[in-house]
Amino acid sequence: MKVNDAISGLFFILFGMLIFYLTRDFPIMPGQKYGADLFPRLIGFFMGLGGLTLIIRGIRTRNGAPWVTVMDWVSSPRHVMNFFLVIAVLIFYIFVSDPLGFIPTAFICLMILLVWLRGLAYWRSSIMISIVAVIVIQQFFGEFLRVPLPWGIVPIFGW
Repeated sequence: MKVNDAISGLFFILFGMLIFYLTRDFPIMPGQKYGADLFPRLIGFFMGLGGLTLIIRGIRTRNGAPWVTVMDWVSSPRHVMNFFLVIAVLIFYIFVSDPLGFIPTAFICLMILLVWLRGLAYWRSSIMISIVAVIVIQQFFGEFLRVPLPWGIVPIFGW
């Protein structure tokens, strides 16, 4: 689906306004001229400014084109299934990663996506890619960046 920039700009303006609204009760830092709301509000302001730019650009470049254009892939059942499979895998990860753990959940998600998108003929290499990718991602985020990934059923151990 192709959406005119003016519609995207409106979304960014509304999102920036929402940020301003949600940060209204952030505490003021004692002894500071700014509080915890400064950086979120700066982001909201620049999102609104960028949204205004997108609206102006979208209106200028429209030239009678429709506001929303449905792309050809929407009529392809395989492509629609790919789209919904990615969303389903993300939802699966959100609900299952805490009890099961990052490593098994990420492996399942990657394996399903790779086998589906590459084809069943490549299942062996898809499994190997999933194993290597999960180990690399766990090392990079869990060890190097210290992102607390859920362990779940996997015992906590150092690599």
